[in-house]
Amino acid sequence: MKLHGARKGLATAACCPRVSIPTINRLARALAAFAPVALLAACGGSGGGGAGVPLAGPVAPPPVASLEKACASFAATDLPHKATITKSALRKAEGTLPEVCVVRGSIFSSAGSTIQWAVELPASAAWNGKTITIGGGAFDGFIPTDDPRYQAMVGTSANPYVKISSDSGHQTRGFEWASDDVALRNHAFEANHSVLEVGTQIAIRFYGKAPTRRYSFGHSNGGRSSLVAAQRYPRDYDGVIALEPAISQQGHEANNVPMLRHFFEKPENWLSPAKLALYAKAETRACDSLDGLADGIIGNIEACNYVPTELLCEGADNDECLTAGQIESIRLIYTDRRVEVALADGVSGYPRFGRGGAATSDWRNFMFGSSFEARDSFNYFVGYEAAKVVVQDPAVDYMRYDPTQYQAQWTRLSNLIDGTNPDLSPFAGNGGKMLIWYGLADACVSLYRTAEYVDSVKARMGASQFREFARFITSPSVGHGLDGPGAGSIDLVAAMDNWVERGAAPDKLVASKFEPGSTTPILQRPACEYPMFPRYDGSGDPAKASSFACSAT
Repeated sequence: MKLHGARKGLATAACCPRVSIPTINRLARALAAFAPVALLAACGGSGGGGAGVPLAGPVAPPPVASLEKACASFAATDLPHKATITKSALRKAEGTLPEVCVVRGSIFSSAGSTIQWAVELPASAAWNGKTITIGGGAFDGFIPTDDPRYQAMVGTSANPYVKISSDSGHQTRGFEWASDDVALRNHAFEANHSVLEVGTQIAIRFYGKAPTRRYSFGHSNGGRSSLVAAQRYPRDYDGVIALEPAISQQGHEANNVPMLRHFFEKPENWLSPAKLALYAKAETRACDSLDGLADGIIGNIEACNYVPTELLCEGADNDECLTAGQIESIRLIYTDRRVEVALADGVSGYPRFGRGGAATSDWRNFMFGSSFEARDSFNYFVGYEAAKVVVQDPAVDYMRYDPTQYQAQWTRLSNLIDGTNPDLSPFAGNGGKMLIWYGLADACVSLYRTAEYVDSVKARMGASQFREFARFITSPSVGHGLDGPGAGSIDLVAAMDNWVERGAAPDKLVASKFEPGSTTPILQRPACEYPMFPRYDGSGDPAKASSFACSAT
Protein backbone atom coordinates (compact mmCIF):
# COMPACT_ATOMS: atom_id res chain seq x y z
CA MET A 1 0.00 0.00 0.00
CA LYS A 2 1.42 3.11 0.82
CA LEU A 3 0.23 2.19 4.18
CA HIS A 4 -1.77 5.04 5.29
CA GLY A 5 1.15 6.47 3.75
CA ALA A 6 0.43 6.41 0.18
CA ARG A 7 -1.69 9.17 1.33
CA LYS A 8 1.44 11.24 1.66
CA GLY A 9 -0.37 14.45 1.83
CA LEU A 10 -3.68 13.61 3.29
CA ALA A 11 -3.84 15.78 6.34
CA THR A 12 -6.11 13.40 8.18
CA ALA A 13 -6.20 9.81 7.15
CA ALA A 14 -9.14 7.72 7.80
CA CYS A 15 -9.21 5.28 10.55
CA CYS A 16 -10.97 3.24 8.24
CA PRO A 17 -12.62 5.87 7.31
CA ARG A 18 -11.75 8.72 9.54
CA VAL A 19 -14.19 9.24 12.40
CA SER A 20 -15.96 12.47 11.72
CA ILE A 21 -17.96 13.52 14.63
CA PRO A 22 -21.41 14.56 14.97
CA THR A 23 -23.36 12.09 12.87
CA ILE A 24 -23.50 8.31 12.79
CA ASN A 25 -22.97 8.21 9.04
CA ARG A 26 -19.74 10.18 9.32
CA LEU A 27 -18.70 8.08 12.29
CA ALA A 28 -19.14 4.89 10.41
CA ARG A 29 -17.26 6.16 7.38
CA ALA A 30 -14.62 6.85 9.88
CA LEU A 31 -13.35 3.64 10.85
CA ALA A 32 -12.79 0.94 12.43
CA ALA A 33 -13.29 -1.65 14.28
CA PHE A 34 -14.64 -6.30 14.53
CA ALA A 35 -15.61 -19.26 15.04
CA PRO A 36 -16.54 -21.77 13.16
CA VAL A 37 -19.57 -22.03 10.90
CA ALA A 38 -20.26 -23.73 7.61
CA LEU A 39 -17.99 -22.34 4.92
CA LEU A 40 -18.48 -21.79 1.26
CA ALA A 41 -16.52 -24.54 -0.42
CA ALA A 42 -13.71 -23.38 -2.66
CA CYS A 43 -14.09 -25.23 -5.91
CA GLY A 44 -12.14 -25.43 -9.12
CA GLY A 45 -8.47 -25.02 -9.79
CA SER A 46 -5.87 -22.51 -8.74
CA GLY A 47 -5.02 -19.44 -10.70
CA GLY A 48 -1.44 -19.05 -9.60
CA GLY A 49 0.08 -18.85 -6.15
CA GLY A 50 -2.22 -21.64 -5.08
CA ALA A 51 -5.33 -19.58 -4.39
CA GLY A 52 -8.51 -21.58 -4.43
CA VAL A 53 -10.71 -19.35 -6.54
CA PRO A 54 -12.54 -21.25 -9.27
CA LEU A 55 -11.30 -20.36 -12.72
CA ALA A 56 -12.93 -20.81 -16.08
CA GLY A 57 -11.34 -22.78 -18.85
CA PRO A 58 -9.10 -21.16 -21.48
CA VAL A 59 -10.51 -17.88 -22.71
CA ALA A 60 -9.52 -16.33 -26.00
CA PRO A 61 -7.81 -12.96 -25.49
CA PRO A 62 -10.21 -10.13 -26.33
CA PRO A 63 -9.34 -8.05 -29.36
CA VAL A 64 -7.20 -5.02 -28.62
CA ALA A 65 -9.41 -1.96 -28.14
CA SER A 66 -9.34 1.24 -26.18
CA LEU A 67 -10.23 0.82 -22.54
CA GLU A 68 -13.30 2.97 -23.08
CA LYS A 69 -14.61 0.75 -25.88
CA ALA A 70 -13.71 -2.47 -24.07
CA CYS A 71 -15.50 -1.21 -20.97
CA ALA A 72 -18.63 -0.10 -22.82
CA SER A 73 -18.98 -3.45 -24.55
CA PHE A 74 -18.07 -5.66 -21.60
CA ALA A 75 -20.69 -8.16 -20.51
CA ALA A 76 -20.52 -11.36 -18.51
CA THR A 77 -23.17 -13.87 -17.55
CA ASP A 78 -23.03 -17.06 -15.50
CA LEU A 79 -20.84 -15.41 -12.90
CA PRO A 80 -20.21 -17.17 -9.55
CA HIS A 81 -22.92 -16.86 -6.90
CA LYS A 82 -25.42 -15.74 -9.56
CA ALA A 83 -23.80 -12.31 -9.53
CA THR A 84 -25.25 -9.83 -11.96
CA ILE A 85 -23.56 -6.84 -13.55
CA THR A 86 -25.50 -3.60 -13.19
CA LYS A 87 -23.10 -1.19 -14.86
CA SER A 88 -19.72 -0.91 -16.60
CA ALA A 89 -18.32 2.59 -16.96
CA LEU A 90 -14.98 4.27 -17.57
CA ARG A 91 -13.55 6.30 -14.71
CA LYS A 92 -11.18 8.91 -16.06
CA ALA A 93 -7.73 9.35 -14.56
CA GLU A 94 -7.70 11.79 -11.65
CA GLY A 95 -4.86 12.71 -9.35
CA THR A 96 -2.77 9.60 -8.71
CA LEU A 97 -5.54 7.25 -9.88
CA PRO A 98 -5.30 5.91 -13.45
CA GLU A 99 -8.09 5.47 -15.95
CA VAL A 100 -9.97 2.24 -15.21
CA CYS A 101 -13.08 0.38 -16.24
CA VAL A 102 -15.34 0.03 -13.20
CA VAL A 103 -17.67 -2.96 -13.35
CA ARG A 104 -20.43 -2.87 -10.74
CA GLY A 105 -22.90 -5.52 -9.73
CA SER A 106 -24.71 -7.33 -6.97
CA ILE A 107 -25.13 -10.74 -5.38
CA PHE A 108 -28.51 -11.51 -3.84
CA SER A 109 -27.84 -13.65 -0.78
CA SER A 110 -31.17 -13.38 1.03
CA ALA A 111 -34.02 -10.99 1.65
CA GLY A 112 -31.85 -9.46 4.38
CA SER A 113 -28.55 -9.22 2.51
CA THR A 114 -27.56 -8.18 -0.99
CA ILE A 115 -23.86 -7.63 -1.71
CA GLN A 116 -23.03 -4.60 -3.85
CA TRP A 117 -19.57 -4.89 -5.40
CA ALA A 118 -17.16 -3.13 -7.73
CA VAL A 119 -14.22 -4.38 -9.79
CA GLU A 120 -11.73 -1.85 -11.20
CA LEU A 121 -9.96 -2.97 -14.38
CA PRO A 122 -6.92 -1.04 -15.63
CA ALA A 123 -5.98 -1.00 -19.31
CA SER A 124 -4.54 -4.30 -20.57
CA ALA A 125 -1.09 -2.78 -21.05
CA ALA A 126 -1.12 -1.42 -17.49
CA TRP A 127 -2.41 -4.54 -15.71
CA ASN A 128 0.24 -6.45 -13.80
CA GLY A 129 -1.76 -9.68 -13.91
CA LYS A 130 -2.78 -9.54 -10.24
CA THR A 131 -5.78 -8.64 -8.08
CA ILE A 132 -6.08 -6.89 -4.74
CA THR A 133 -9.19 -7.03 -2.57
CA ILE A 134 -9.67 -3.90 -0.45
CA GLY A 135 -11.62 -4.29 2.78
CA GLY A 136 -13.85 -1.68 4.39
CA GLY A 137 -14.02 -0.19 7.86
CA ALA A 138 -16.30 -0.01 10.90
CA PHE A 139 -19.49 -1.95 10.11
CA ASP A 140 -18.92 -1.66 6.33
CA GLY A 141 -21.97 -0.64 4.29
CA PHE A 142 -20.01 1.15 1.56
CA ILE A 143 -17.71 0.19 -1.33
CA PRO A 144 -14.14 1.09 -0.29
CA THR A 145 -12.79 1.70 -3.79
CA ASP A 146 -15.41 4.44 -4.19
CA ASP A 147 -13.86 6.31 -1.24
CA PRO A 148 -10.76 8.43 -2.07
CA ARG A 149 -9.40 7.82 1.41
CA TYR A 150 -9.23 4.08 0.83
CA GLN A 151 -7.62 4.58 -2.56
CA ALA A 152 -5.02 6.80 -0.87
CA MET A 153 -4.54 4.27 1.92
CA VAL A 154 -3.76 1.37 -0.39
CA GLY A 155 -1.47 3.64 -2.42
CA THR A 156 -0.24 4.03 -5.95
CA SER A 157 1.55 0.67 -5.98
CA ALA A 158 -1.92 -0.89 -6.18
CA ASN A 159 -2.85 0.99 -9.38
CA PRO A 160 -1.67 -1.76 -11.78
CA TYR A 161 -3.86 -4.30 -9.97
CA VAL A 162 -7.47 -5.26 -10.57
CA LYS A 163 -9.07 -3.81 -7.44
CA ILE A 164 -12.00 -5.68 -5.89
CA SER A 165 -14.26 -4.44 -3.09
CA SER A 166 -17.80 -4.67 -1.72
CA ASP A 167 -20.13 -3.26 0.91
CA SER A 168 -20.13 -6.73 2.60
CA GLY A 169 -23.85 -7.27 2.06
CA HIS A 170 -25.65 -4.27 3.55
CA GLN A 171 -26.05 -0.60 2.69
CA THR A 172 -26.27 1.06 6.10
CA ARG A 173 -23.50 2.15 8.47
CA GLY A 174 -25.01 0.87 11.71
CA PHE A 175 -25.18 -2.69 13.07
CA GLU A 176 -28.94 -3.27 12.97
CA TRP A 177 -28.65 -5.88 10.21
CA ALA A 178 -26.62 -8.18 12.50
CA SER A 179 -29.75 -9.97 13.71
CA ASP A 180 -29.90 -11.59 10.25
CA ASP A 181 -27.54 -14.58 10.09
CA VAL A 182 -26.94 -14.31 6.34
CA ALA A 183 -26.10 -10.61 6.57
CA LEU A 184 -23.81 -11.30 9.52
CA ARG A 185 -21.96 -14.07 7.69
CA ASN A 186 -21.56 -11.88 4.63
CA HIS A 187 -20.07 -9.07 6.69
CA ALA A 188 -17.92 -11.45 8.69
CA PHE A 189 -16.29 -13.37 5.84
CA GLU A 190 -18.46 -14.61 2.98
CA ALA A 191 -18.92 -11.38 1.01
CA ASN A 192 -15.21 -10.84 0.36
CA HIS A 193 -14.74 -14.49 -0.56
CA SER A 194 -17.68 -14.49 -2.96
CA VAL A 195 -16.73 -11.18 -4.56
CA LEU A 196 -13.15 -12.41 -5.02
CA GLU A 197 -14.54 -15.27 -7.07
CA VAL A 198 -16.64 -12.85 -9.09
CA GLY A 199 -13.74 -10.43 -9.59
CA THR A 200 -11.45 -13.23 -10.70
CA GLN A 201 -13.91 -14.34 -13.35
CA ILE A 202 -14.40 -10.78 -14.56
CA ALA A 203 -10.64 -10.35 -14.91
CA ILE A 204 -10.41 -13.60 -16.88
CA ARG A 205 -13.14 -12.55 -19.28
CA PHE A 206 -11.89 -8.99 -19.65
CA TYR A 207 -8.22 -9.81 -20.24
CA GLY A 208 -8.45 -13.36 -21.55
CA LYS A 209 -6.16 -14.77 -18.85
CA ALA A 210 -6.31 -15.65 -15.19
CA PRO A 211 -4.69 -13.52 -12.46
CA THR A 212 -1.32 -14.85 -11.35
CA ARG A 213 -1.54 -13.49 -7.79
CA ARG A 214 -4.25 -12.36 -5.42
CA TYR A 215 -3.71 -10.13 -2.40
CA SER A 216 -5.98 -8.75 0.33
CA PHE A 217 -5.52 -5.34 1.95
CA GLY A 218 -7.47 -3.77 4.79
CA HIS A 219 -7.39 -1.44 7.77
CA SER A 220 -9.24 -1.92 11.08
CA ASN A 221 -12.32 -3.99 10.20
CA GLY A 222 -10.75 -4.44 6.76
CA GLY A 223 -7.60 -5.73 8.46
CA ARG A 224 -9.77 -8.16 10.37
CA SER A 225 -11.31 -9.37 7.11
CA SER A 226 -7.83 -9.97 5.68
CA LEU A 227 -6.84 -12.12 8.66
CA VAL A 228 -10.19 -13.92 8.66
CA ALA A 229 -9.68 -14.77 4.98
CA ALA A 230 -6.34 -16.40 5.86
CA GLN A 231 -8.05 -18.36 8.64
CA ARG A 232 -11.19 -19.45 6.79
CA TYR A 233 -10.16 -19.48 3.13
CA PRO A 234 -6.43 -20.25 3.17
CA ARG A 235 -6.28 -20.71 -0.62
CA ASP A 236 -7.94 -17.40 -1.52
CA TYR A 237 -4.90 -15.13 -1.30
CA ASP A 238 -1.17 -15.31 -1.90
CA GLY A 239 -0.67 -12.52 0.62
CA VAL A 240 -2.76 -10.61 3.16
CA ILE A 241 -1.98 -7.13 4.51
CA ALA A 242 -3.70 -6.14 7.76
CA LEU A 243 -3.35 -2.64 9.19
CA GLU A 244 -4.40 -2.26 12.83
CA PRO A 245 -6.79 -5.22 12.46
CA ALA A 246 -9.93 -5.18 14.62
CA ILE A 247 -9.82 -8.92 15.22
CA SER A 248 -11.73 -8.92 18.53
CA GLN A 249 -14.65 -6.62 17.95
CA GLN A 250 -16.91 -8.24 20.51
CA GLY A 251 -14.16 -8.04 23.11
CA HIS A 252 -13.81 -4.36 22.27
CA GLU A 253 -17.54 -3.65 22.43
CA ALA A 254 -18.31 -5.59 25.62
CA ASN A 255 -15.21 -4.72 27.63
CA ASN A 256 -15.05 -0.99 26.87
CA VAL A 257 -18.45 -0.41 28.49
CA PRO A 258 -17.15 0.48 32.01
CA MET A 259 -14.49 2.83 30.60
CA LEU A 260 -16.91 4.65 28.31
CA ARG A 261 -19.51 4.91 31.05
CA HIS A 262 -16.95 6.66 33.22
CA PHE A 263 -16.08 9.13 30.44
CA PHE A 264 -19.71 10.11 29.91
CA GLU A 265 -21.06 9.75 33.42
CA LYS A 266 -20.12 13.27 34.52
CA PRO A 267 -18.76 16.30 32.63
CA GLU A 268 -15.75 16.43 34.94
CA ASN A 269 -14.65 12.99 33.65
CA TRP A 270 -14.70 14.04 29.99
CA LEU A 271 -11.59 15.55 28.33
CA SER A 272 -11.99 18.56 26.04
CA PRO A 273 -9.54 19.27 23.18
CA ALA A 274 -7.67 21.67 25.47
CA LYS A 275 -7.36 19.01 28.17
CA LEU A 276 -6.23 16.45 25.60
CA ALA A 277 -3.51 18.80 24.41
CA LEU A 278 -2.45 19.47 28.01
CA TYR A 279 -2.11 15.77 28.75
CA ALA A 280 -0.43 14.95 25.41
CA LYS A 281 2.24 17.56 26.05
CA ALA A 282 2.90 16.25 29.56
CA GLU A 283 3.01 12.58 28.50
CA THR A 284 5.38 13.37 25.66
CA ARG A 285 7.64 15.39 27.95
CA ALA A 286 7.77 12.50 30.42
CA CYS A 287 8.34 9.64 27.93
CA ASP A 288 9.82 11.16 24.78
CA SER A 289 13.49 10.49 25.53
CA LEU A 290 12.99 6.85 26.59
CA ASP A 291 13.92 5.81 23.03
CA GLY A 292 17.17 7.81 23.15
CA LEU A 293 15.92 10.98 21.46
CA ALA A 294 13.62 13.82 22.48
CA ASP A 295 11.81 14.31 19.17
CA GLY A 296 8.11 14.29 20.05
CA ILE A 297 7.79 10.55 19.35
CA ILE A 298 7.17 8.06 22.18
CA GLY A 299 9.01 5.02 20.84
CA ASN A 300 9.57 2.97 23.99
CA ILE A 301 5.93 2.71 25.02
CA GLU A 302 6.53 -0.15 27.46
CA ALA A 303 8.84 2.01 29.57
CA CYS A 304 6.31 4.86 29.67
CA ASN A 305 4.38 4.70 32.94
CA TYR A 306 3.52 8.37 33.28
CA VAL A 307 0.60 9.29 35.56
CA PRO A 308 -0.39 12.99 35.44
CA THR A 309 -0.73 13.53 39.18
CA GLU A 310 1.06 16.89 38.99
CA LEU A 311 -1.70 18.16 36.70
CA LEU A 312 -4.44 17.62 39.31
CA CYS A 313 -6.50 20.77 39.77
CA GLU A 314 -5.84 22.40 43.13
CA GLY A 315 -8.69 24.86 42.82
CA ALA A 316 -11.38 25.45 40.24
CA ASP A 317 -11.35 23.33 37.10
CA ASN A 318 -9.65 25.02 34.13
CA ASP A 319 -7.81 24.13 30.92
CA GLU A 320 -4.42 24.08 32.67
CA CYS A 321 -5.24 21.19 35.01
CA LEU A 322 -7.05 17.86 35.17
CA THR A 323 -9.80 16.82 37.55
CA ALA A 324 -9.57 13.58 39.53
CA GLY A 325 -12.23 12.15 37.21
CA GLN A 326 -10.19 13.05 34.12
CA ILE A 327 -7.06 11.45 35.57
CA GLU A 328 -9.14 8.33 36.21
CA SER A 329 -10.31 8.41 32.57
CA ILE A 330 -6.67 8.39 31.45
CA ARG A 331 -5.87 5.55 33.83
CA LEU A 332 -8.72 3.48 32.37
CA ILE A 333 -7.40 3.97 28.81
CA TYR A 334 -4.10 2.43 29.89
CA THR A 335 -5.65 -0.40 31.95
CA ASP A 336 -6.61 -3.89 30.79
CA ARG A 337 -10.38 -4.49 30.94
CA ARG A 338 -12.14 -7.70 31.90
CA VAL A 339 -15.90 -8.03 31.54
CA GLU A 340 -16.90 -11.68 31.92
CA VAL A 341 -18.16 -12.34 28.40
CA ALA A 342 -17.20 -15.53 26.54
CA LEU A 343 -15.51 -14.90 23.18
CA ALA A 344 -14.37 -17.14 20.33
CA ASP A 345 -11.17 -19.20 20.58
CA GLY A 346 -10.98 -18.89 24.37
CA VAL A 347 -10.28 -15.14 24.21
CA SER A 348 -11.40 -13.00 27.14
CA GLY A 349 -11.25 -9.37 28.21
CA TYR A 350 -9.78 -6.52 26.18
CA PRO A 351 -6.29 -5.08 26.68
CA ARG A 352 -5.20 -1.50 27.29
CA PHE A 353 -4.30 0.93 24.53
CA GLY A 354 -0.77 1.97 23.56
CA ARG A 355 0.90 5.17 24.69
CA GLY A 356 0.90 8.33 22.59
CA GLY A 357 -2.69 8.44 21.38
CA ALA A 358 -3.44 11.81 22.98
CA ALA A 359 -0.98 13.42 20.56
CA THR A 360 -2.91 12.04 17.57
CA SER A 361 -6.54 12.56 16.57
CA ASP A 362 -7.44 9.25 18.25
CA TRP A 363 -8.44 10.34 21.74
CA ARG A 364 -10.83 12.96 20.41
CA ASN A 365 -12.33 10.82 17.67
CA PHE A 366 -12.40 7.39 19.29
CA MET A 367 -12.48 8.07 23.02
CA PHE A 368 -14.14 11.40 23.88
CA GLY A 369 -15.87 12.75 20.78
CA SER A 370 -16.91 16.31 20.04
CA SER A 371 -18.64 17.05 23.35
CA PHE A 372 -19.75 15.44 26.58
CA GLU A 373 -23.40 15.85 25.63
CA ALA A 374 -23.02 14.42 22.11
CA ARG A 375 -21.56 11.06 23.16
CA ASP A 376 -20.38 10.69 19.59
CA SER A 377 -16.94 9.13 19.96
CA PHE A 378 -16.46 6.15 17.69
CA ASN A 379 -15.86 3.68 20.52
CA TYR A 380 -19.13 4.79 22.14
CA PHE A 381 -20.92 4.50 18.81
CA VAL A 382 -19.85 0.92 18.07
CA GLY A 383 -20.43 -0.16 21.66
CA TYR A 384 -23.95 1.25 21.61
CA GLU A 385 -24.70 -0.35 18.23
CA ALA A 386 -23.55 -3.73 19.56
CA ALA A 387 -25.62 -3.30 22.72
CA LYS A 388 -28.75 -2.73 20.62
CA VAL A 389 -28.09 -6.04 18.83
CA VAL A 390 -27.29 -8.22 21.86
CA VAL A 391 -30.16 -6.82 23.95
CA GLN A 392 -32.43 -6.79 20.89
CA ASP A 393 -33.67 -3.35 21.86
CA PRO A 394 -32.91 -0.27 19.70
CA ALA A 395 -33.66 1.93 22.72
CA VAL A 396 -31.34 0.13 25.16
CA ASP A 397 -29.80 2.32 27.86
CA TYR A 398 -26.08 1.91 27.11
CA MET A 399 -25.10 3.62 30.34
CA ARG A 400 -26.99 1.05 32.41
CA TYR A 401 -27.12 -2.33 30.65
CA ASP A 402 -25.03 -5.30 31.80
CA PRO A 403 -23.13 -7.06 28.97
CA THR A 404 -22.67 -10.21 31.07
CA GLN A 405 -26.41 -10.92 30.91
CA TYR A 406 -26.23 -11.67 27.17
CA GLN A 407 -23.62 -14.44 26.90
CA ALA A 408 -25.23 -16.36 24.04
CA GLN A 409 -25.61 -13.22 21.94
CA TRP A 410 -21.97 -12.18 22.41
CA THR A 411 -20.77 -15.70 21.64
CA ARG A 412 -22.82 -15.81 18.43
CA LEU A 413 -21.30 -12.55 17.22
CA SER A 414 -17.77 -13.46 18.25
CA ASN A 415 -17.84 -16.92 16.65
CA LEU A 416 -18.84 -15.39 13.33
CA ILE A 417 -16.94 -12.10 13.23
CA ASP A 418 -13.79 -12.25 15.34
CA GLY A 419 -10.52 -13.21 13.69
CA THR A 420 -8.71 -14.93 16.55
CA ASN A 421 -8.29 -18.50 15.26
CA PRO A 422 -4.56 -19.22 15.76
CA ASP A 423 -4.39 -22.07 13.22
CA LEU A 424 -2.75 -20.51 10.17
CA SER A 425 -1.09 -23.77 9.12
CA PRO A 426 -3.23 -24.24 5.98
CA PHE A 427 -2.54 -20.67 4.87
CA ALA A 428 1.20 -20.98 5.50
CA GLY A 429 1.27 -24.44 3.94
CA ASN A 430 -0.23 -23.01 0.78
CA GLY A 431 2.60 -20.50 0.53
CA GLY A 432 0.60 -17.52 1.82
CA LYS A 433 2.35 -14.48 3.31
CA MET A 434 1.00 -12.19 6.03
CA LEU A 435 2.02 -8.65 6.91
CA ILE A 436 0.49 -6.94 9.97
CA TRP A 437 1.18 -3.27 10.76
CA TYR A 438 0.21 -1.26 13.82
CA GLY A 439 0.52 2.31 14.98
CA LEU A 440 1.60 2.00 18.61
CA ALA A 441 -0.59 4.98 19.60
CA ASP A 442 -3.81 3.35 18.35
CA ALA A 443 -6.70 4.25 20.67
CA CYS A 444 -9.46 2.49 18.77
CA VAL A 445 -8.21 -1.08 18.36
CA SER A 446 -5.80 -2.37 20.98
CA LEU A 447 -2.31 -3.18 19.77
CA TYR A 448 -2.04 -5.69 22.60
CA ARG A 449 -4.98 -7.80 21.45
CA THR A 450 -3.22 -8.36 18.11
CA ALA A 451 0.04 -9.03 19.98
CA GLU A 452 -1.78 -11.69 22.01
CA TYR A 453 -3.11 -13.19 18.79
CA VAL A 454 0.33 -13.31 17.19
CA ASP A 455 1.66 -15.00 20.33
CA SER A 456 -1.12 -17.60 20.08
CA VAL A 457 -0.16 -18.35 16.47
CA LYS A 458 3.50 -18.71 17.47
CA ALA A 459 2.54 -21.00 20.35
CA ARG A 460 0.61 -23.22 17.96
CA MET A 461 3.00 -23.20 15.01
CA GLY A 462 6.35 -22.24 16.51
CA ALA A 463 8.03 -18.83 16.38
CA SER A 464 10.45 -19.84 13.63
CA GLN A 465 7.67 -21.15 11.41
CA PHE A 466 5.69 -17.96 12.00
CA ARG A 467 8.57 -15.90 10.63
CA GLU A 468 8.64 -18.06 7.51
CA PHE A 469 5.39 -16.50 6.36
CA ALA A 470 4.43 -13.58 8.64
CA ARG A 471 5.69 -10.27 10.06
CA PHE A 472 4.17 -7.99 12.70
CA ILE A 473 5.65 -4.49 12.43
CA THR A 474 4.84 -1.21 14.15
CA SER A 475 5.31 2.57 14.01
CA PRO A 476 5.38 4.62 17.24
CA SER A 477 3.30 7.78 17.77
CA VAL A 478 0.90 6.92 14.94
CA GLY A 479 -2.75 6.37 15.80
CA HIS A 480 -5.71 4.52 14.36
CA GLY A 481 -6.56 7.62 12.36
CA LEU A 482 -3.14 7.15 10.72
CA ASP A 483 -1.84 10.49 11.96
CA GLY A 484 0.38 11.75 14.76
CA PRO A 485 3.98 12.86 15.32
CA GLY A 486 5.47 9.56 14.13
CA ALA A 487 6.39 8.22 10.70
CA GLY A 488 3.78 5.79 9.41
CA SER A 489 3.91 5.76 5.62
CA ILE A 490 5.10 2.42 4.19
CA ASP A 491 4.49 0.91 0.78
CA LEU A 492 3.15 -2.39 2.10
CA VAL A 493 1.68 -3.49 -1.23
CA ALA A 494 5.10 -3.36 -2.88
CA ALA A 495 6.66 -5.03 0.16
CA MET A 496 4.17 -7.90 0.02
CA ASP A 497 4.59 -8.39 -3.72
CA ASN A 498 8.38 -8.45 -3.38
CA TRP A 499 8.07 -11.09 -0.68
CA VAL A 500 5.68 -13.28 -2.66
CA GLU A 501 7.36 -12.91 -6.06
CA ARG A 502 11.02 -12.66 -5.11
CA GLY A 503 11.24 -14.08 -1.61
CA ALA A 504 12.47 -10.75 -0.23
CA ALA A 505 11.21 -10.79 3.37
CA PRO A 506 10.07 -7.34 4.62
CA ASP A 507 12.79 -7.00 7.24
CA LYS A 508 14.24 -3.61 6.26
CA LEU A 509 11.11 -1.54 5.75
CA VAL A 510 11.30 2.19 6.40
CA ALA A 511 8.35 4.31 7.53
CA SER A 512 8.23 7.92 6.36
CA LYS A 513 6.38 11.10 7.29
CA PHE A 514 5.50 13.71 4.69
CA GLU A 515 4.26 17.26 4.70
CA PRO A 516 0.86 17.57 3.01
CA GLY A 517 1.29 17.60 -0.76
CA SER A 518 4.97 16.69 -0.64
CA THR A 519 6.74 13.56 -1.85
CA THR A 520 9.92 14.27 0.11
CA PRO A 521 9.98 12.69 3.58
CA ILE A 522 10.66 15.00 6.50
CA LEU A 523 11.15 12.06 8.88
CA GLN A 524 11.98 8.37 8.56
CA ARG A 525 12.16 5.48 11.01
CA PRO A 526 12.74 1.74 10.67
CA ALA A 527 9.51 -0.27 10.85
CA CYS A 528 10.45 -2.63 13.67
CA GLU A 529 9.05 -6.04 14.45
CA TYR A 530 6.96 -5.92 17.61
CA PRO A 531 7.89 -5.58 20.47
CA MET A 532 11.00 -3.78 19.22
CA PHE A 533 11.01 -0.03 18.56
CA PRO A 534 13.40 2.43 16.87
CA ARG A 535 16.14 3.48 19.32
CA TYR A 536 18.36 6.44 18.41
CA ASP A 537 22.06 5.69 17.99
CA GLY A 538 23.06 8.94 19.69
CA SER A 539 24.87 10.65 16.85
CA GLY A 540 23.20 10.30 13.46
CA ASP A 541 20.75 12.58 11.65
CA PRO A 542 17.50 12.29 13.69
CA ALA A 543 15.46 12.53 10.50
CA LYS A 544 17.02 9.44 8.91
CA ALA A 545 16.09 5.82 9.60
CA SER A 546 19.76 4.81 9.46
CA SER A 547 20.30 6.66 12.74
CA PHE A 548 18.02 4.20 14.55
CA ALA A 549 18.20 0.50 15.38
CA CYS A 550 15.32 -1.74 16.35
CA SER A 551 15.59 -2.48 20.07
CA ALA A 552 13.53 -4.33 22.65
CA THR A 553 14.75 -2.13 25.53
